[in-house]
Amino acid sequence: MKKLLLLSLIVIGQLSYAQRIDVKSIKLLNGTEQGGYFHPIFSPQGTYLLTTAENYAGLNRHVIATNKIERLVTDAGAGYGVQISADENTILFKKTEIQNSLRFSSLQSYSLNNKRQEKLIDATHEKISPVFVGNAPAVVKAGVLKKMKNTTSNVNSYINIEDRKMVLYTGNTRKVLTPNGENKSYFWASISPDGKHIVYTVAAYGTFVCDINGENPVSLKKLNAPTWLNNEWVIGMNDKDDGDQVITSEIIAVTINGKIRQTLTTPFAKIAMYPAASADGKQIAFNSEKGQIYIMNIELK
Repeated sequence: MKKLLLLSLIVIGQLSYAQRIDVKSIKLLNGTEQGGYFHPIFSPQGTYLLTTAENYAGLNRHVIATNKIERLVTDAGAGYGVQISADENTILFKKTEIQNSLRFSSLQSYSLNNKRQEKLIDATHEKISPVFVGNAPAVVKAGVLKKMKNTTSNVNSYINIEDRKMVLYTGNTRKVLTPNGENKSYFWASISPDGKHIVYTVAAYGTFVCDINGENPVSLKKLNAPTWLNNEWVIGMNDKDDGDQVITSEIIAVTINGKIRQTLTTPFAKIAMYPAASADGKQIAFNSEKGQIYIMNIELK
C-alpha cells in the first residue's frame, strides 16, 4: 500500500509538469493599432495595463473593460521598474534626468484616485528601486529598504539587482544571492507568486530558476525578459537581431524544471516581445516591434 501511495505521488508530481499551454485567442488591444506602446504589465487585479515608450519614457494606462487609454506621465525612465500597489490605485516609478552629464533619478508616485503626481524622493545619483509594502510606497536605496510612510506591514520578499548581483529583501533582512557564482552579472530577476523560487538571467549564460535561498539553479536556456506565468511556468522571449534591430522574436514558455519548452504562436505579430502575465495566469500581454499591444488568452492543459 505504501509503495502504491508513493508511486501515485510520483505520478502526480510528474503530471504537474506534463502540461501544455493552449492559445485560445489573440486580440489586438484597441487604440494601439498605430503603435508606440511597449513593455506592458498587468495591474494586480487585471483591470488595466500599463505601457510605456520603447525607451521607457512616460506611462500609459489601458483600461481593459472600456479600451480607454490615459496618458499618466511623460517623465523619462518612468516605465522602467514601475510598480503598482495591490489595490491598483497608486503607481510608483522613477523619473530620470541628466545633471552635469550624470544620471539622476527621483522617486515619484501617481494616484489614480486624484490624478496627482507626487515626488517622494529628490533626484539622487544613487540607484533607487521602487517597491510597495502592502499599499504603502517604499524604496531600496544604498542597500537599505526604506518605508515612505508609517506602516506595520513588512515586505514579504523583494528581489533587487545591486552591483550586478541579486539581493533578496525579506522583512528587515538583506541577503546577497549569487547562485551561478560571484563573478557573474545578474539581471531580470523576479520572485514566483508563491515566493518559493526566483527567475533570473545571467549575462552570456541564459536564464535560470533557483529556490528562494539562491540555491539549486536550473537552466531554462535562452529566455530573455523572463517573468512568471504561474508558480510552475515562466514566460519570456527568444529574440534575434542583425546587430542593428530585432529581426525575429517569439514568446516562449518553460517549466521551472526546464523540461518542457513551448513556443506560443503569435500569427498576428511576427515579432512578439516583452510578455507579461495576468495574476490569474490566463492572459499574456506583449508588444510588437511597432509597439502594438496584443493580449493572448491561454489555457493550461
